[in-house]
Amino acid sequence: MPLTTPDIAAATKATVRPAADRDAPFTELFTDTRTPADGGLFVALVGDTFDGHAFVTTAVGAGAGGVMVNRSAQVDVEGVVVFEVDDTGDALMDLARLVRRRHPGRFIAITGSVGKTTVKDMTAVALAPFGKVGSTIGNFNNRVGVPLSIFALAGDERFVVLELGMNAPGEIHELTEVVDPDVGVVTGAVEAHLEFFDSVDGIADAKSELFQAMRPGATAVANADDLRIVKRAMRLAQGGLRTYGMKNQADLTVQTVRQSPAGLAYDLEVDADTALEGLRLKGLGEHNALNAAAALAIVFALELPDTAEEVPALATAAIAIGRDWRPAKHRLQPVLGDHGLIVLDDCYNANPASTKAALRALAEVARDAPARCAVLGSMLELGPTAPQLHAEVGAAAVSWAGCLHVYATGPHARHVARGAHEAGARRVLAVDDAMELSEAVRDFAAPRRWMLLKGSRSQRLERLLPVLGATPQQGGS
Repeated sequence: MPLTTPDIAAATKATVRPAADRDAPFTELFTDTRTPADGGLFVALVGDTFDGHAFVTTAVGAGAGGVMVNRSAQVDVEGVVVFEVDDTGDALMDLARLVRRRHPGRFIAITGSVGKTTVKDMTAVALAPFGKVGSTIGNFNNRVGVPLSIFALAGDERFVVLELGMNAPGEIHELTEVVDPDVGVVTGAVEAHLEFFDSVDGIADAKSELFQAMRPGATAVANADDLRIVKRAMRLAQGGLRTYGMKNQADLTVQTVRQSPAGLAYDLEVDADTALEGLRLKGLGEHNALNAAAALAIVFALELPDTAEEVPALATAAIAIGRDWRPAKHRLQPVLGDHGLIVLDDCYNANPASTKAALRALAEVARDAPARCAVLGSMLELGPTAPQLHAEVGAAAVSWAGCLHVYATGPHARHVARGAHEAGARRVLAVDDAMELSEAVRDFAAPRRWMLLKGSRSQRLERLLPVLGATPQQGGS
């Protein structure tokens, strides 16, 4: 989707210093000189610990055809188009708005404290039978990542599925205005980012900015099991509203989830006359059945036609998820380790809600195991509530999942240990670093025993997999 120099200047209110031999449109954009684009536009972003203006010369040397810089930086380079703007971060968002306006596809925006990446991946798979799909690159979901995902689009996608993340009020509203979604989804609000918010209600308000910022013709999708979110959706959504749920009745309601080491089977009630039965997922955790329902609610909201074989669109989408979706690496995947131990690898990240969901999955899938162990890494960004929330997951490991061995790592390990000890765990360990548990986890390994590894990214619990002789699955959709 090429952008001419006048396009860029008009969108960003830039002052332009043209290059004598450069008038071709820009078809690529980059912000990192380690991954340059020949002839592309380099945007010199400024962060708390870096300043892209220090790399402008490097970008030009790597083949940039233009650079975008702050006026205050007074950058002096030759041979390329120079765009001077008030703030390169804001200009990046302005360029994304321009590309979005020109894109003919239908855009879907997904946010929430839990499940947004999985719902994004499932939605991309669900929509693939209906046309070309573009989606968020990796976990690029902030005010830099969302524009970069938009710039990476080819321009001929029928659907674009984007994940929106945030750490502060106002960020979701700003990103929603850029993405201008046809369908916007909030998966829920739980105890995450409490370092930046004073309550879960504050998180729900911030996530629900998506509903408020959507245009009137767009459709909101809300998790009916999260009363905070569905109430805000009913109040803020200016267009249609679709719901999905498991505990509460919704437009799409998950029923009778059945779990085995091979994956999930579940039923989906659409209305009084329509049900999809025996749907399957190659993943564990009943929360993934709820994530699949979110993706199918998006298909429902888009009102897609039946396929050429006259199969209902929802059925086509559900079959595609069951056939083609795989959990991402380190996301609730059973892996065989030494001595017959089965490791439930959920090392990717953690908050209290996702940790409890993993413990529920462990309890169900390892129901007949002779022993279970939970290795729980500290969860970050929980603010003053961290001690109590960690104690709760320690207790849940024992009372919910029947783990008589609970091993904890990181700055809040002692709180996890306290909760586990008070709940009756037989052996409790609290250490600073996961590798200090090497001997303990090896000693636990025995035939048919199960061990859950779950913690925040900073804890890097995946380092224990080789210790246990377990090879992580690649996963991904």
